[in-house]
Amino acid sequence: MKGKRTRKDSGQKKEEILRTVLQLFLKKGYNATSTSDICSAAKLAKPTLYYYFGSKRNLLFSLHQGHLNRDLRPYLERARAIEDLEQRLHYMIRTYTKMICAHPELRFLIHETLGFKDKYFIQVKKEWKNHYILLRDTIAGLQAAGKVDPILKPSWAALFLIGMMTWITFWFDFKRKEQIDKIAESAVTFAAHALSL
Repeated sequence: MKGKRTRKDSGQKKEEILRTVLQLFLKKGYNATSTSDICSAAKLAKPTLYYYFGSKRNLLFSLHQGHLNRDLRPYLERARAIEDLEQRLHYMIRTYTKMICAHPELRFLIHETLGFKDKYFIQVKKEWKNHYILLRDTIAGLQAAGKVDPILKPSWAALFLIGMMTWITFWFDFKRKEQIDKIAESAVTFAAHALSL
């Protein structure tokens, strides 16, 4: 019983630290946030921080893994289950746009990890690549059915769309949540016109 309680307490402590770190990264950015900043905000000593996470990079990795488990993987599973390719495309554009608008942390999670080369972040990039592959294959399927302009290269089209949606993190006012649905529908309309659906 004591062991279970200790694991539960440890898990809760890690979640508390991650919530604090997330707010710091959102406010200051990853590079400008020091381990001293983290320890001060989380009210813990550096050895305690290292005990739970080992390094600042592992904190970022843990935050990213949390997003993958909570948002990206379930979204991709639901998208794969949609057999109608046009419906799947609309679902992917709409849902990913809403995800980007609802989670301001995606700005630094996506952009900060691009330069990391270690084995952990290589795995994270593979997870994100699954998103690109599904979108590319969906566009290719629609093209084969005569619903997408044949001049378009599906791989480029997928990258254009992902870039468009991901760039929202740089201009969206995250305090204006009431705009999310309208932005998502605008993204669907834009994608449909761009692909000639």
